[in-house]
Amino acid sequence: MAATLTLYLRVSVVIFLLFCYSAEMLHGQGSYLKQATISESGGTIRLVANDSRPLAQALEALQQKYGWRVNYEDPQYISKLDVIEPKGPQDKSSQPGGQRRVPGGGNFVVEFSAAPAPNAIPDEQKTLQMLVDAYNKSGNPGRFELRKDKDRQEGVFDVVGTAAHDSQGKIAPQQVLLDSPVTIPAQERTFSDTVDLICQTIEDKTRVKITLGIHPLGLDRTNVTAGGKELSARSYLFRTMESTSRKLVWRLLYDPESNSYFLNIHQVKLPGKG
Repeated sequence: MAATLTLYLRVSVVIFLLFCYSAEMLHGQGSYLKQATISESGGTIRLVANDSRPLAQALEALQQKYGWRVNYEDPQYISKLDVIEPKGPQDKSSQPGGQRRVPGGGNFVVEFSAAPAPNAIPDEQKTLQMLVDAYNKSGNPGRFELRKDKDRQEGVFDVVGTAAHDSQGKIAPQQVLLDSPVTIPAQERTFSDTVDLICQTIEDKTRVKITLGIHPLGLDRTNVTAGGKELSARSYLFRTMESTSRKLVWRLLYDPESNSYFLNIHQVKLPGKG
């Protein structure tokens, strides 16, 4: 019975996320790109994104092209200045394709120098920092920081939403949920149960709900051991992902309609692989 309920909840979350994606496309009036594009000419790389979350879309393109491992976290979009509102009561229909409030992103274009050698990969940290700096000046919603945990292996970064418009219409710093110090009992659990426990512990401390959403097949049956002392929720999440021996990243996405987050886990594919 418990296993059936868990499966039902997972399927419900996937359906909800697909619903939100189709709503975003409708809000964008067909202008959003399915994925960001990266092109190179004359020693300059040009990245073009257009999405409700253009920074996340840009990071996804860099991940696919270079295999970079970058986690992404939305701030809380609580102001009408940062979301797209349904055009009328009919847009909140419960029928398929009915629209919801989504982050009000749009076009984001950035250029940076290619690596000196042909087919070489650009410097990751410098490129990511330039990308975040350019985004923060673009007028798209949210303000972000690039972070690198000194205790992690090389090549794992976090792009963290740290500010957004408040109820007064001013850019204001926010509490970063994954910075929250938490303690979970040390024991062996499945990956999904461990992440659910991390999310629930964050909610207990911050009163902001986080739900585990999309994640690779097999992780529900993968056992990990985590817990024992107070660490940041981010540290616990990263250690849990590392325990799977997979190359994983997270996307912590804020839903303005429910005032809650969905935590999606993705596996990083090697460049050129499907």
